[in-house]
Amino acid sequence: MATITLNPQVLGQAENAHRAMLDQILRGPGMTYHQWVALTLAANAGPEIPVEQLSARLAGALKTDIDTATAALADLAAADLITDGTGVVRLTDLGHTRFGSVRADIERAMKQAYDNIAAADLATAGRVLAQVTAQLEQILAA
Repeated sequence: MATITLNPQVLGQAENAHRAMLDQILRGPGMTYHQWVALTLAANAGPEIPVEQLSARLAGALKTDIDTATAALADLAAADLITDGTGVVRLTDLGHTRFGSVRADIERAMKQAYDNIAAADLATAGRVLAQVTAQLEQILAA
């Protein structure tokens, strides 16, 4: 069997498979990828975060513009998953529930996907992918 080397094709195939699984999970509650990333950032920010700060984080995470990020936040507000009172974003009770439910579904799917891979191999892959990401971020910033 040929040795598999990390390259853009292998990375892309893994990303596409992960994204397809995530999209399948998000179809249940009727969420988009952008909305999920926005909800995750809001949930991980603590009890509240200034909307401008969350929009900037979301645009950076998605590698997109502020208008796209703002639209995703508006979608979450319209679905009553976040509130944007006085320029500060908070998760609603429904937002907390939705985040926990989707997060649990993702964890179950990833446990199943990664179950037969040695912990040391997953740790190595994580370190390598983090380094590749950091180097690409530096290139994009230059």
